[in-house]
Amino acid sequence: MIFEEPTILKVRKHEVFVERKITPVTVMVTGDWHISPIVSQKQFEFLEQAIEVAKPDLIILQGDIVDSPLELKRETSVKKLFKELTLCSKAAPTVMVLGTHDYITPTRIAKSLAGFAIPRMKKICEKCNVTLLFDEFFELPAIRVFGAFQDEKCTLAYRKDGLFSHFDNTYEFEKKLSKFDFSDLGTDKVNWFASHAPMINEKVAEDLAGFDILSFGHTHGGIVPRGIDDIFDQAGVNFGFISPHGTPFNSLARGMRAVGDGSLMLINTGMTGASFNAPRVLQKMNAIKAAEVSVVEIKNRPEAETE
Repeated sequence: MIFEEPTILKVRKHEVFVERKITPVTVMVTGDWHISPIVSQKQFEFLEQAIEVAKPDLIILQGDIVDSPLELKRETSVKKLFKELTLCSKAAPTVMVLGTHDYITPTRIAKSLAGFAIPRMKKICEKCNVTLLFDEFFELPAIRVFGAFQDEKCTLAYRKDGLFSHFDNTYEFEKKLSKFDFSDLGTDKVNWFASHAPMINEKVAEDLAGFDILSFGHTHGGIVPRGIDDIFDQAGVNFGFISPHGTPFNSLARGMRAVGDGSLMLINTGMTGASFNAPRVLQKMNAIKAAEVSVVEIKNRPEAETE
């Protein structure tokens, strides 16, 4: 896998209106930082800029914060991690879900290092005042967030040689979510569901129908080069050329769209460009994609405010 650092920042704004009366709230979504030796000071500066523009009430980190769990043993990467997490938590309450790279090695023959990486990440988050969510809620006066952890059953598959490879197993994620009862979330707050990879099908969307927003990362925008993504935005197109595992014109790539019965799904394309799984002709183009931060402003419909 090849990750290259973008040279510009894009703050992608979404305005969401709800039918019931709630306290308006602004949520900044970022992730796929892939902290490693290749990630420089530029990413920290992008985060500073994004926070200044967004002025968020809450920040959600969508996973793949480090490029490999082994980065949690590298002093320079841990320092970058502390710096960026602390920047977020000082700006607003910050929650985080783990991605595959945070506890599974990003190699062709994947290996889970959950026993080391998860406790290490928990300690770092505690010191940085970031709330790491494992199938649990985080609540503020205006919003409640459920952070779902995609474990090894959801993210690893046996190979014929008995080893493991990366795999987005929507069926296992569906089974995991079926154990939770989200039927009575209440209407007093915005209800937000966050997880890393968009493992979503009709059944998952049905189980999560009580949430206003479902947010994911993981896709890196579906290999859409900078410039072309602006054209797509203007045309209302959300698919990526190749995403996330080599599927052409995948709609689970980027942007916001309606899913299920009343929910909206947001897919953040992350802070780093990914050229893996792209045809050779697109690889260098995608490496210059913008670092993206999503800002979601959730408001009452004007008529709801007068009721």
